[in-house]
Amino acid sequence: MNTFQANRTYDNVFLIFVDAAGHSNVVAHNPRDLARQAFDLLHRKVTDRLSMIAEQRRVDYARPWRWAGDGGFLIVHDEDESVARDVTLEYVNSLLTLDLPHLRDEFTRLGIQGSLRLRVAAHKGSIRYRGEGNEGTIYSPDINFVAHLEKVTPPDTVAVSADVVQVAGPYAKLFEPVGEFEGRQIHLFAADARTGGAASIWLAAQGLVGGVPVNAYFERPSQLEKARMVRAATTEVVDLGTSLRTASRYLVTTERPAHFRDAVLDFLDRGGTYRCVLMAPDSEATRLLSRQRGEDLAGKTHAALADLRQFKQRHGAAADRLEVLQTPGYPGMACLATDLDSPYALILTSPYLMAPPGPQLQLQRGDMPHYLITRSAGPLFDHLRSLVQGFATSSVERVL
Repeated sequence: MNTFQANRTYDNVFLIFVDAAGHSNVVAHNPRDLARQAFDLLHRKVTDRLSMIAEQRRVDYARPWRWAGDGGFLIVHDEDESVARDVTLEYVNSLLTLDLPHLRDEFTRLGIQGSLRLRVAAHKGSIRYRGEGNEGTIYSPDINFVAHLEKVTPPDTVAVSADVVQVAGPYAKLFEPVGEFEGRQIHLFAADARTGGAASIWLAAQGLVGGVPVNAYFERPSQLEKARMVRAATTEVVDLGTSLRTASRYLVTTERPAHFRDAVLDFLDRGGTYRCVLMAPDSEATRLLSRQRGEDLAGKTHAALADLRQFKQRHGAAADRLEVLQTPGYPGMACLATDLDSPYALILTSPYLMAPPGPQLQLQRGDMPHYLITRSAGPLFDHLRSLVQGFATSSVERVL
């Protein structure tokens, strides 16, 4: 094979990133020497496969440029672009369909615990070579792109850019268009996917266009976790819901440790304002919701108010900055929000879902999914903040 020449720009270079998505899993479940053996096997399989195909196809240049234990960066180039293409696409296909199953079998034979999964990404672009030994210092927007693409590639798939598919020839049928990433159309190959399955795999990993990051929980976080939020607050907490029965019980509980109550008292002592916003027990919204849910919501609200009153009486001046407000509206969600005007604002929210008719499914408030949303969610955060602030300020009546 030929070598690249220093300070020369090469076009139509195939850039490949390979990563073991199960690296931490293998490291966590094996002695250090066995984990090292596992990734030595991976390295050998990945580089040997490239060498074998490159020799068979007589490609000008095919080498790994970097390897970091659980993955690396490989380069393929030939003056005849179709040769480099064939090497690249036969290589990534073989990694997924031949080498990955063989590696898993070898792991089992050696008693290596944990699952091995591969992410592979390929792109075609230009690089300016800086000379032998300087491969790791080369800057290229195309290298950056494929490195980013590998990070979002679902495990056990090969993601390639449209630049690769446009010249893929007989290999194009392997790949299914699945969406865009960083302004480029992405195509995916999944060895065991049904027709159309690659698109589902991509969507499951990437979501729909316009999605924003949130932390999701299948049920209400524990008292201790909610107390962590209050302790992290500096100026303001808004506790919004229908009757706030859970929160009010936390504040007057006789159980020890009383994590939430202690966190609230500490927050108030630091000068923070804690606003409890619940539905007015005599409002039309409360009456309609009670009928719909088949519960005595007004009774729960009165019980919560009694607990909140007891908390304020018990702690006197220390609880002056705890405010209890009633809204005539229906929030449609539970929400614990902190420092809404701060760069580090947090909104823990849960939509009030309804169970289908019939006795087979009972859905309690704590059973509902919860979501922790920060400013990184952009417009989603802004919209929720406006809703929370609106319910905490519009047409409310302070009752405690």
